[in-house]
Amino acid sequence: MRGDLRVGVWNVVTGATSVIKGNYPSKGHDFGHGSGEVAIAGTRVALITRFEIGNTMQTQERLYTAPLGGTARQLGKLTNHSSDSGDCSVPNSGYAEGTWLGGLVGSGKDLAVSSWNANNQLGRLSLILPTGLRTIATGPGAVVSQSADRGRIAVLRSTDAWPAYQGPPEQLTPILGIYSTGGGLLREIALNVPPPNQACGSPNTVILGIALSGNQLVVLRLDLPHPGSATKTFEVYDWTTGALVHTWVPQPKACNLAASGSLAVYTAGCGYIGGTQRLHLLDLATGKDVVIARAPGNGGYITAMDSRGLVYSANPYTPKKTHGKLVFVPTAELLAALSK
Repeated sequence: MRGDLRVGVWNVVTGATSVIKGNYPSKGHDFGHGSGEVAIAGTRVALITRFEIGNTMQTQERLYTAPLGGTARQLGKLTNHSSDSGDCSVPNSGYAEGTWLGGLVGSGKDLAVSSWNANNQLGRLSLILPTGLRTIATGPGAVVSQSADRGRIAVLRSTDAWPAYQGPPEQLTPILGIYSTGGGLLREIALNVPPPNQACGSPNTVILGIALSGNQLVVLRLDLPHPGSATKTFEVYDWTTGALVHTWVPQPKACNLAASGSLAVYTAGCGYIGGTQRLHLLDLATGKDVVIARAPGNGGYITAMDSRGLVYSANPYTPKKTHGKLVFVPTAELLAALSK
């Protein structure tokens, strides 16, 4: 996302850049400020613009797709929803209504998105085609999509993943689901979480990130066993069997998970305004963890990985305005960094 709120595409092989054309910035005023979403697959890009206003979180979303260097085309209808958190100790004091859109993911030639209706809890997982959407799964468990890889889509199949203002969650045990792009549910994995001990039945575990990589499913989770106590862990599952094969402890304030093959990257130091952000490379098989980049900032590196390598954004936090940059690191260099 560029400073002018337009989507730019960088070809890491040729170095060529292009810009997605169209009037999508004017229809999503907050797009580019943390509330929009972008995904790429092959030669297509998909994006969600999101405009939010007022204490009721009145929100509108639009979904677009475009070929590289082409013009964005809106797919489906404009969503329109609002909510109020209310008092969780008072039954039915809050509300949520309307339609929602999120969970934009892409891999290979596949783009996918989740949509749901707060009134009837109907959820849909859909493939994004050049001319429209193709629903491949429906029901509350079909959302929210989190990651895609090699023709498969990882979904957090729990109403916990839906906005919290919908009241006490119906399902306190998060379940991960792996779908094929044909809509078949290939595997369900229930995460081991402790029972809630906080007010209003709030869960003690928060899922911060999910990355699908071949047969591996990587989960970054935050556990809050007691007030004032918090731990983060990476759990590595073989989704073909559902087995938990590794658990690794990241550096503090971990966020922004991405994975490919046996490698994962994440930011350490998220949330420290003006502090130093460190980009870590993690070997999912051995747990070896090395720092591959450092920069001042407060939002953490934004990362993406595939078999070619890693792309990350470096947006330094300084008193003066400055341009961010994108950096590409080939897989061979990542493996070399781990071998030192």
